[in-house]
Amino acid sequence: MSDLYDIIVVGAGPGGSAAAHYMARQGLNVLLLDKSDFPRDKTCGDALSPNALHILEDIGAMPDLVAAGAYKVAGVDFYSPDSTRLFALVPPHPPFPQYAYVARRLVLDDLIREKALQSGAKFEARVRVAGIEGEPGNLTVIGVRDGAGIRYRCRLAVIAVGASVNLLHTLGLVNSQPDFARAARTYYEGINGLSDLIQIRFDGVPLPGYGWIFPLSSTSANVGAGFYRHTRHMPPTAQRMLAEFLEHPPVKEMLVEAVQEGPVKGFPLRVDFNKSRVIGEGIMLVGESAGLVNPFTGEGIDYALESARMAARTASYCFAGGGFSRRALKHYERQMRQRFQRLFVMTHLLREFYMNSWLLNPLVRAGNRWPDVSRVLVDVLLSYKDPAQALSPGVVVKVLLSAAQGAP
Repeated sequence: MSDLYDIIVVGAGPGGSAAAHYMARQGLNVLLLDKSDFPRDKTCGDALSPNALHILEDIGAMPDLVAAGAYKVAGVDFYSPDSTRLFALVPPHPPFPQYAYVARRLVLDDLIREKALQSGAKFEARVRVAGIEGEPGNLTVIGVRDGAGIRYRCRLAVIAVGASVNLLHTLGLVNSQPDFARAARTYYEGINGLSDLIQIRFDGVPLPGYGWIFPLSSTSANVGAGFYRHTRHMPPTAQRMLAEFLEHPPVKEMLVEAVQEGPVKGFPLRVDFNKSRVIGEGIMLVGESAGLVNPFTGEGIDYALESARMAARTASYCFAGGGFSRRALKHYERQMRQRFQRLFVMTHLLREFYMNSWLLNPLVRAGNRWPDVSRVLVDVLLSYKDPAQALSPGVVVKVLLSAAQGAP
């Protein structure tokens, strides 16, 4: 049996490593565990929102991320199902920067982990955690490393294992199969027509699905596709959907001279925060382990970083005398529900309302005709505004007017 740690964080992705960083920075004795050696890749769209950049700046990771070649993005091109384009710059919204970045997770995750170590956290790789036992304030984390059983002791635990739910099932922290979207991505080099804009495309894929082209340089990009739920019109897998998206004429033209780098990889996206558990006995769930992936955009890194910071605030409260009981961890749950509950409920409604060609086409046309509609759309997708704003009478009336007028 090892020494008693203040906190053990299971999972060294952005959420877990950020939690370890913030907790270690408070002077807590933190152990960060992961099943993999680092650096390691993670299948993802690789986009970093202004909100994510704001927290990465606070962590101190931005200079290294820029030095490592992260690609700065000025805005977004939306393409409706009928291929109508809506261009929008990232709007000003202090204190967030007026730009985004695209950065490979191979680089990003290791940089945040390094910041956690610099803040005083310890790290052990190749540890597959199978369970957590004991009482709050005296927990035992049970795992396997290099084929041998291993145990660690701690007062609090943080779980940040992404979309994997095996450990959560073991701990009784998920009662049924969580809600997942499905996506797949690959990389291309030698792409024609890239700019400093990300592309989100609802053409070339069946709805409710989407495709994306996120530039990593002036000639390379992360290219992917995904869907929110399976229908009879949907390909059987996200990999198949991506294959169809790559044959879509505008996309195929961009890739005509491109070379694929690496295989196509599929991945789940857990999007059910509004129904998820976020605490257990002496345990806090961070990021995608709590279902924190945006149901409309698929973005999750910014929410993972935010939840990590909230978990660190609760840890500070616990170790300052609040104790380690479930009642003490309600401090974390209140923060999480206040920040994300309405956002997720309304974003699910937004997706159900607009994710069809009858309304998505006129929504994009309305955005081109009325700048206020475009701004609302971008602000909602960046989580700057309540998603209900995109369902407000003013916006819906303009969308319906565009629908009635038809395509230009």
